[in-house]
Formats: sequence, structure tokens, C-alpha cells
Amino acid sequence: MAEGQGEQELPDFGEGSYWEEHYVKAAAEGEDVYDWLVGWTQLQWILEPLMGRDPRCAVLHLGNGNSPLPEEMFDAGYKDQTAVDISEAATLHMAARNRQRASIRWITADCRNLIQIPSDHYPLVVDKSTLDAFFCNDQHALAIMEFLKEAYRVTATGGTFVSVSMHRPKAVLPWLRHRLFRWTPSAIPFHEDDSRQGRPRCHIYICGNKRCKADESLEAHWPRIFQQVTLHPDSDLSSSDESDSEED
Repeated sequence: MAEGQGEQELPDFGEGSYWEEHYVKAAAEGEDVYDWLVGWTQLQWILEPLMGRDPRCAVLHLGNGNSPLPEEMFDAGYKDQTAVDISEAATLHMAARNRQRASIRWITADCRNLIQIPSDHYPLVVDKSTLDAFFCNDQHALAIMEFLKEAYRVTATGGTFVSVSMHRPKAVLPWLRHRLFRWTPSAIPFHEDDSRQGRPRCHIYICGNKRCKADESLEAHWPRIFQQVTLHPDSDLSSSDESDSEED
């Protein structure tokens, strides 16, 4: 390393301001859409059975950015979709791009505080790499738990939260298995090809069978958990007794 040359700092992926700047710049450079990790072609075989192949199934996308996933699902027959992102530039761009797909709702909101979204409403909630961004937050424990709390809250009873992440199960499953969340998590590795050789490109985490209304669990556990992650916002749940060691 040359004298005076320090390590390059990573972008602030965990901060909302980073993403607004990112999408403003992307639009200026002519980027129309971009899919993180995987798209509808790779996810269809997982998502359609979770929706019961019912075109009336309501779907919520968390941290959608400029991903074309909602429009591709719309074109496949799933018209009742809501896409949320913290970047106003991204949501305005996607709303303008999809004027002809008028039933898709585009909302600018913080996925850690979804005051516009009712509880226990969406049979399918999808995240592609939004959780990854919160792993990069300086206060990652607080950011991750607030995000997952909201994902859990808005998922319908009996519904499923799907998170596509570049992080491996050892890092992700302890958070998803927290006793606050009354669902059953599992992980599916995704490889670039059918050989299934080498390290997977990402994992698809399926948190299914939400067993009760969100308030029943949140009222019992969230105040203490929020206090814990506020006092220790950069803590790690992997060794905590708050995380179940096995799937429910």
C-alpha cells in the first residue's frame, strides 16, 4: 500500500441518505431498473406456491428500490402489490415507469417504521437485500430488529416473509429465529447454475406459517427487546438466549 493511502471506506449502505443519493445518481446516469441478487425468473418457483397461485394475493415489497420485480409479477397476473422504499427518487421513478400498471402502489417510507402499512395485512412480504443493508448500519442490531419487527407486523397471520440475502444462514437465522417472531424460518441456497458447486450466490430465507397476530407477540416482547438493542445497538444475537437454537 502506498504511503498515506488508507483503506477505502465502504459506502453507508445502512443509511437512508445513501440510497436517495444512489438512486438520484443512477437516474442521472440512465439506469432504469436494477435487480439485486435475483429476479422474478429465479424466484417464481418459490413465490407462486406461497401465494397459492392466487392472482388476488396482496404482496408487499420492502426496500424495492428500482427493482423490476413488482412489474414482472404484475405481468404474471399478480396485480395487488405495494412497493416501499426510503428513496423518494426511486419510488417516483418506478411510479412513472409503471403508469400502465396502475394497481401497483409505490410508497416512500422507512422500512423500520411503516406507519402507512396496517398490521397482519399481506400474505406475502418480500425483501431483496434490504436486510443486507441494515447489516451494514453502525447500529446494526437496532436497525435489523426494527426492520424485522415491521416485516413481521405487516405479514398476515398464516402468511410468509421472504428475505433474499447475500449473508449466510449462520449470520441471518439467529435474527429470524428470535422468540419475538412466531414464524418458522428456513434457508434455501441459490447457485448461479444447476451444478450447485461452490459457495451460493445468496440465500432465500422463508419465514412461513406466522402463527398469531403481531400484537400478541409484540406486546409481550418488543418493549424489552427495543430497550436491549437501544442500549446495545451494535450487539450480536448469535450468542443470545433470545434466539431459538432450532426451528419451531
